[in-house]
Amino acid sequence: GCMGDKEEIINEVEPIHEIDFTKSLIHECLKLPQVDCPLNHHFCGGVYARQITMPADTFVIGKRHKTSHFNIILKGKAHVLIDGVVSLIEAPCILNSAENIRKILYIVEDMTWVTIHATQETDILKLENDLVFSIADDDNRISSEEVNLLISGVVK
Repeated sequence: GCMGDKEEIINEVEPIHEIDFTKSLIHECLKLPQVDCPLNHHFCGGVYARQITMPADTFVIGKRHKTSHFNIILKGKAHVLIDGVVSLIEAPCILNSAENIRKILYIVEDMTWVTIHATQETDILKLENDLVFSIADDDNRISSEEVNLLISGVVK
């Protein structure tokens, strides 16, 4: 190296947090430091738009949605795992999302993502219950195979 005559000693790096894939990955990830992803809620004429801003170099696990809906990517770039397939999604982009689908993302560039739902409801807590499955649901488990698929799509 460039350390002169000094001998460098490199120790093994200790993992900050080991993820136990026999448990829910979501619950394991919630033990890690969380990144602020600001939300904005918009309502107009029976349409609810949920806007989230996600910073680059962030791993995001979305909740499984109960309904079909539109996703509009206004800004940014991400590797997205949807139904076993990793895609690079870049703004501007509009996606149709089927019901019972979860998205897992690795944010490459700061991203603004809007989810569009047809609903007359305006109460955020009721909308959460109506539109997505609770994290407590067993349905929200994520396999190590899904994580490996996303990572292999990101790391070449």
